[in-house]
Amino acid sequence: MAQRSTNKADLEYALMMTILNFHTEFMRSNYANVQVHLSQDEIEVTLTRQGSVPAERRLAESPEGRSLLRQVHEAMFLSCERILRERIEPVVERKVREMVTSLDPVSGRSSITIRL
Repeated sequence: MAQRSTNKADLEYALMMTILNFHTEFMRSNYANVQVHLSQDEIEVTLTRQGSVPAERRLAESPEGRSLLRQVHEAMFLSCERILRERIEPVVERKVREMVTSLDPVSGRSSITIRL
C-alpha cells in the first residue's frame, strides 16, 4: 500500500491480511473472523478462533489454566512481535510505537492494540 490515496477500507483489508498471515505463520492459529478498526494513531484488531483445541478448552475451565493460556499467548506474541511490526509499518507507512495483545481463553478471542 505505497500510495497515500488508499482508502480506509483498502488499508484495513491490507492490515487484516497482514495480521492474519502473521498469526497463521508464526502463532500457528487459525481464525474464522478478523476485524480491524483504524483510527488516527491506533489500530484495534479482534481475532476470533476457528474451532478450539481440546487441551486449551480443558485449561480454560480453571482460573489457573486461563492464566497459563494468557501467558503462553503473550510470550508467543512477544517472541515474534518484531516480525509483525516489520510487516505492518510498510502497510501503514508509519512507525509502530507499541503493540499489546490479550487473549480471552474461554471464547478463544484475542485482540491486538497497535499504537502508531
